[in-house]
Amino acid sequence: MDRREFIRSVGVAGGMATGLASFGGLAAGTARADSHGAASAAGGTASRQAMHAIFDVIREVESKLLTPDAGFTDPVELAEAERAIAHILHTGLEFWLEADLDRPVFKPYVTPTRKLLGCNPDSLYYFAAIRPDKTYRVTGNVGAATFTSFTVEDGSAEGHAARGSSASLGDDEMEIASDGSYEIIVSQTKPASGNWLRLGPNSSQITTRHYHESRQSVATIPGRVIPIAIEVLDPEPLGPNGGDARNAARLQWVANFVREHSAMTFRKTSPEMAKQLGWTSLVPNQFNPAGQWKSASGQNAYGNTHAWYASANYELAPDEALVITGRFPQCRFANIVLWNAFMQSYDYANRRISLNRNQVEYEEDGSYRIVVAHRDPGVPNWLDTEGRAKGHMYWRYLFPSSAPGKPKTRVVKVDSLR
Repeated sequence: MDRREFIRSVGVAGGMATGLASFGGLAAGTARADSHGAASAAGGTASRQAMHAIFDVIREVESKLLTPDAGFTDPVELAEAERAIAHILHTGLEFWLEADLDRPVFKPYVTPTRKLLGCNPDSLYYFAAIRPDKTYRVTGNVGAATFTSFTVEDGSAEGHAARGSSASLGDDEMEIASDGSYEIIVSQTKPASGNWLRLGPNSSQITTRHYHESRQSVATIPGRVIPIAIEVLDPEPLGPNGGDARNAARLQWVANFVREHSAMTFRKTSPEMAKQLGWTSLVPNQFNPAGQWKSASGQNAYGNTHAWYASANYELAPDEALVITGRFPQCRFANIVLWNAFMQSYDYANRRISLNRNQVEYEEDGSYRIVVAHRDPGVPNWLDTEGRAKGHMYWRYLFPSSAPGKPKTRVVKVDSLR
């Protein structure tokens, strides 16, 4: 998602490019469904064919990606994978079924009950599908956000997964009025003045990020909406309803989304990928030094180019806890979040599964001690695993003044902490 934030041809779950290549059979199967086009006596309408293509994609995700050969044998993990597929489908429907590139709207990337690509309880993210040959105006207000940014993603037209980010604009680079309001022109041609977000020939979506460090995580606040809007300055005239052909095309875009985002999501991190990233640890309960996405690739998709990251899995017995100690660097934002294996955060609406700097209770010397445990250890800064024996821990640091220090960890008996 960081989440929401999160990936050029790679995900925390593994390499998207490799995943898509190994998923060729599915792509071909979807193309066959596409080729029926008009209605046929055997298949009904083109919309029905496209709907069946979505079903075929889901079946192929299960049969080709979620297999023992790919490392999926745990029934609990497989059950959670089905939930992740449903969230991906839900997002594809939300983004692409009614997409109008001439009149786009910003839609929430994730919600407390629809999660993918590394969601973050302390940030709100928005998505808008666009055309590269149009001119758009984005208006909004930074409000209480500690950081606001906009990214243009390339290659995601018609529901495909983005292949790279071609332009970005952060509030540190923007002209912002005294009341926090701003206006951005999004186009291929630079305007004479004001904020500009450049479009390239393959630009296909705008992703926004709005980080907060409040005592209550911003994503848990009911009805909280970032004031942001987008309008096209050179729209095409409204035409007649597209009927079966339009519906079929949009359903096919949904199938594309499910296929390619599943290929990103259901790939386990290989030693090669972890080495390339550097900041992803494959040793349970132990972090590597923090780093940036651009350390792994020249281009970046779904990732925040202003952020540093560190991640690791935890593995804990029922009577164990993981104690994490360290100090936050000087930065504009920092937090730690618990995810499942598929870059989905735990239930932050009802549990404490993340901590930002304003939520942490500090030691007398200004350091932190965070405890990951299955039950309340009776000490501050408990991150609730929801009873999951295994999970993922993900740090984010925005604009650190220096490279963040590596957190120290130790596994202890949970009762020893009281």
